[in-house]
Amino acid sequence: MKYLDDYTDPCPQCARARYKIAARGDVAHAEICQGCFSVCPACQGQEYTYEINAQGYEVARQCGVCGALKRRIQAFNDARVPYLHRNATLEGFQTHYPRTQGASGEPIGNLPKVRFRLYNWARAFAPGERGYLLHGTVGTGKTHLLAGTIRHLTLEKGINARFIEFTHLLSAIKEGFDQGRGETAILGPLSEVPVLAIDELGKGRNTEWQLSIIDEIISKRYNAGLTTLFTTNYDVRESASNTLDVGSPDFRRLATAATLSERVGDRVFSRLHEMADFVHVDAPDYRRARAQGR
Repeated sequence: MKYLDDYTDPCPQCARARYKIAARGDVAHAEICQGCFSVCPACQGQEYTYEINAQGYEVARQCGVCGALKRRIQAFNDARVPYLHRNATLEGFQTHYPRTQGASGEPIGNLPKVRFRLYNWARAFAPGERGYLLHGTVGTGKTHLLAGTIRHLTLEKGINARFIEFTHLLSAIKEGFDQGRGETAILGPLSEVPVLAIDELGKGRNTEWQLSIIDEIISKRYNAGLTTLFTTNYDVRESASNTLDVGSPDFRRLATAATLSERVGDRVFSRLHEMADFVHVDAPDYRRARAQGR
């Protein structure tokens, strides 16, 4: 049986991916590339192929080429990756300062090591795998890496996943209340999806209600042994002020900044250590550097 990689004709629209990604509202939406895959070459668009079974009868089988592609596209669309990160991939993540000649220059912080670690993790992933928590200052590429991981798991491996930015989740729950829906209707799918990616953990007003939402999601996924991925801009040390240089010009700002444990509570913070490897992303603020023309 032939698979997607057996059809190597170049396509200027999708570069052999066999799908294209556009916008549907504020999320990325993938669809089959009509430039090269409008008709599946394996089944001629019938969605079934025929083979002779052990008894000598001709039987229909779902096409292993377009069927697999459609399942992976659906998994990506269900993940609801933000459209802003529609092109985020682990392979294409910039880890070096660019040179004018187009070649890579010096590595940016520890980004080469982080990307290599996440890429290997995604390639070897199996449901139930221990997740990761990316932590570091703003603008270092954590959300890009998270979105790139989800893209790989869905479009390359066909694994069901969901991407959420935490404050958007809270807004969705509040809207659900207005529509007569309860928390269970919204949190249920998030508690059961094989891979859940939570961006900007700890962000928000840190109310008791918000903490209860964090606790419910984490507790259910922890007890079910499901893979959860996180990013956060908050310090993951128990007490950031204990290790600060008092001579630093940023001492006052850093000393008063909340840590992640203070944002999510000791119970959730403890479970995060059991559910995920903490990975520090050490790099300058990419958005600020781009604005300054560097």
